[in-house]
Amino acid sequence: MMLTSAAQAAPHPALPELAATIAMSCRVRLARNLAGERFPDWATERDRERVLAVVREALSVEAPELRVTPVAGVEEQDRDMLCESHLISKELLERAAGGGVAVAKDGSVCVMVNEEDHLRIQGFAQGLDILGAWRRADALDSGLERHLAYAWSPRLGYLTACPSNVGTGLRAGVMLHLLGLSLLGEIEPVVRGLERMRLLVRGIGGEGSEAAGQIYQVSNMDTLGTDEEGIIRRVTRICSEVVRQEHNARVRLLQETPLVLVDCLARSLSVLQNARLLATAEALEFLSALRLGAAMGLCTRLKVSDVDALILMMQPGHLQKGLGTSMTSDERDEMRAELLSRKVARVKLKC
Repeated sequence: MMLTSAAQAAPHPALPELAATIAMSCRVRLARNLAGERFPDWATERDRERVLAVVREALSVEAPELRVTPVAGVEEQDRDMLCESHLISKELLERAAGGGVAVAKDGSVCVMVNEEDHLRIQGFAQGLDILGAWRRADALDSGLERHLAYAWSPRLGYLTACPSNVGTGLRAGVMLHLLGLSLLGEIEPVVRGLERMRLLVRGIGGEGSEAAGQIYQVSNMDTLGTDEEGIIRRVTRICSEVVRQEHNARVRLLQETPLVLVDCLARSLSVLQNARLLATAEALEFLSALRLGAAMGLCTRLKVSDVDALILMMQPGHLQKGLGTSMTSDERDEMRAELLSRKVARVKLKC
């Protein structure tokens, strides 16, 4: 089941309701820099602090509900939670003086200051609502541009630290749960097809990560030579086709290889209910299977939203914050297994 350039053509019919459980979330990020300032990786500590102060002032006028917090002043567990929630990057966490973050209370908008670029303005939405995520980011971007002089070229567009972001500076990505394609052995052709169409395919942790739990981030590679709306339409169209293929794979699993599907669900549920130690990546693999079961209506007392909450809850930062204590890796593995065992204790398979 290979994606071709035809996925970019012709409108598709409405996606089945099940598709809402395949596209987990989406994000649109706008990279912006201030004219006359060095890029963060080339800047001095004093330069970054100056940029942070200028951005804080602009946000206080344009979006006073977004308060910039220096990353250095955020507690370690809280920083981990922001990263695990995909609100900030590991690169920003490693930034010393001058790094900052501002997050909306509902998590729909986030601004990173002095990561790779001076500004990373992000909009978030559920499912395949990439347009909604873009509108959130674009509205804030337009407001900030009234107060900040962006580095911009009439020929190239917005100037960024990495040449791959020059132009629109826009990266639109969707988090996709593709376990059905994986169980059928068809995920690799799909990934290769996406890459041939110049889309980036990464794991749940973003750049450099693998697709633990068969959860992938798919985003545009090109930012130059097209406009923002064009990027949004293209990523939405292609990701919609991937969602359709995953939906078809799940139907075929039930029809053609039901034993493979049931075995995957039974093994995963058994481990989660009985394990005494579970590492993060290992737990994610089993929760991914339960998420598939919940989406297909094969698990009792379990919704997709319940599994999504558990995926976040069992991450190191969230786990320690929830229990109100710092733990070693071994202690986390023990508490993670205990937590998940308790949460899925009453879940049963319908098959």
